[in-house]
Amino acid sequence: MVAVDGARPARQPLCRLDRGGAAASPLGRRCTLYGVSSARYLGRVEVSDGDADHEVVLPYGLTASGTVGAIRELHAYLHAINSASVEYGYGRLEDFMQPAGFSGLVSNVIVRAVVRAAETANPGLALNRHPNGRPDVVPRAVYPGDAVKRGSKGIEVKASRYRSGWQGHNAEPGWLLIVQFDIDTKTEPIYDRTPTNVSRIMCASLDEKDWTFSGRREGSRRTPTASINPDGLQKLEAGTVYSRQKVRLTY
Repeated sequence: MVAVDGARPARQPLCRLDRGGAAASPLGRRCTLYGVSSARYLGRVEVSDGDADHEVVLPYGLTASGTVGAIRELHAYLHAINSASVEYGYGRLEDFMQPAGFSGLVSNVIVRAVVRAAETANPGLALNRHPNGRPDVVPRAVYPGDAVKRGSKGIEVKASRYRSGWQGHNAEPGWLLIVQFDIDTKTEPIYDRTPTNVSRIMCASLDEKDWTFSGRREGSRRTPTASINPDGLQKLEAGTVYSRQKVRLTY
């Protein structure tokens, strides 16, 4: 394609989402990538209430049903954004974002969904309005303007593709919610990849002794971190509020 009069040529979609037609999916969408019709990598993993443990005690009015709703919101968000991104030729977010950036995106979506899930609860939750404040969500009306730089009340949210080895910058006590997600960036061809989905959510109140601090040697530029130790992991696993049993896709 040649630009005319210095104009930049329009970007051609790698995948076209055709609306309607007998061959379209149940939602009226069909993805054609390089001449191959497939929708798996743009599907959405179903979330079942049966995979939630409603006996797990959660703080600030958050419930197992609320966490299920938050997962549904995340899956719907990724489905919508990835469908548009692929249609315009940029690929799925998972396939071009840096791993840490994508984990941060997952965490941010879940944080906002958790707040909405507990908006009618007592005391309920609010987004921590302080820039880079900790924890991510705080109980409503506890801190002025729902903003605190370092607070003792609330829930810190961490999203990870790993089953253990979760880290933070400080060994701080308080409620921690871990969102473990499965991500497929290796299956080829790309359109056979399984959509990113939450496989497990754990929530527990941790103490400082549940963390192991890792400093840095003199001259090292490594960022000091704190890792959850086996005692902390045991608490989190006991607070498993959601554990996906089977991957079921809708389109």
